[in-house]
Amino acid sequence: MSTMHTVKLIKHQRGLGMIQWALVIAIAGFFLLFAFKVVPMYAENRYVEAALRSLEGGGERVEQMTDVEIRKKLTNFYMINNVRSEGPTKNIKILRESEKVLVTVDYETRAPLFYNIDVILTFQNHLDSSRPGQCCRPFIPLNAK
Repeated sequence: MSTMHTVKLIKHQRGLGMIQWALVIAIAGFFLLFAFKVVPMYAENRYVEAALRSLEGGGERVEQMTDVEIRKKLTNFYMINNVRSEGPTKNIKILRESEKVLVTVDYETRAPLFYNIDVILTFQNHLDSSRPGQCCRPFIPLNAK
């Protein structure tokens, strides 16, 4: 290869300039900020799911527990595991049917991202005592669309 051709190749292989690096850092910073806001909300919801599972895991069946006992057990679990959002505590709903109990904790949580932009996540956690193995996801019947 000629020296002139080698010099041209070296000029084209310089790498990123200052503006490109600033853009890469800004994009990486945005995704890190987003992750720092969203990951704790998902982690907190894992504790909400674990609290619902703990209702079935104890010695007493959910059908035999009163509404007050169910709420107390969930709020104690939240307090021990540092669930700070108001959503899981305020949105406990208990529906009793003839042979089963449906406990739902549907809530949304928000965190400010920057300026007037917020991240809002919606969670639906359901415990159907007739299907404890399918805990924490809403039950959708096969014939529903």
